[in-house]
This record gives sequence, C-alpha cells and structure tokens, in this order.
Amino acid sequence: MSEELATVVAIEGDHVWVECERRSACSGCQQQSNCGTGTVAKAFPLRAQRLRVKMTTEVGVGQQIRLGIPQQSLLRGAALVYVLPLFCLLAGALLGQLWLAPLLQGGEGVTILCCLLGGGLGFLLVRYFSNRLDQGCYGPQMLGVVVPIHILS
Repeated sequence: MSEELATVVAIEGDHVWVECERRSACSGCQQQSNCGTGTVAKAFPLRAQRLRVKMTTEVGVGQQIRLGIPQQSLLRGAALVYVLPLFCLLAGALLGQLWLAPLLQGGEGVTILCCLLGGGLGFLLVRYFSNRLDQGCYGPQMLGVVVPIHILS
C-alpha cells in the first residue's frame, strides 16, 4: 500500500476534500546536478493536489490524515494507461495493413490512418474506464488520522 499524508480542507457529507503536495522523484537522487530530468523537474513548481475521499473516521478541517492506495490498483492503473492505448494502436495498424489496405487498394497512408485511429480509440477507452474506476478500490482510501480531533480541542 502506498501511503501519503494529506490535510483536510473541506467536509462534504460523508466525504472530505484533502490536499496533498506533489513531490518529484528527482529530489532524492545523487546525480541531481548532472541530470537533465532533475533540471526540468525543478523548473516547474510543485502544486498541491486536491482529492475527494470517503470519510471513515471523524475528522475536522485542518487535520492531517493518512491516505493509501493499494499496490494492485496502481499496477492495474498503469496497465490501463500505458498498455491499452499501445495495444489499440498496434491493432489498428494490423487491421489497416492486413485488411483495409488490400481492400481499398491503398498504400501506407491507410495503415498510418488506421494506426492513428486505433491509438485515439485507445485513449478514449482509457478515459472511459478511468472515469468509471475513479473511486472504489482504485481511488485513495482514508487510513487514519495523524492527530485525533480531541487532542486539537
């Protein structure tokens, strides 16, 4: 389970809005001064990310909570985002090369067009599935409160 600390900024029924700061992976490497990726990461400011999370314990605005995302959902999400568009792109290229190009008596242009259409379809499928899987076991889950509310009072 990947965990992160977040601060509660608003309460909305049985959900809370939390903010957690994005961090770059480039801040922990020994080669920061020689790496182009690290230089690019420093050029862009890190912004806080706002998330809506189902409340499992009583919290107040300003409290810090622990959020968690199961490793399995991270792997499935990565497969969805990276593998599905690539698979659709290759399937479109194969469809264009083996079926449509001979049928239409076209050349590489038909294959390239089918490849681009397949890639676009892959990205549309990613958008559709990511909207449907946004919450539930794929979304962040509230694991606990860092400082309980009765201590703050």
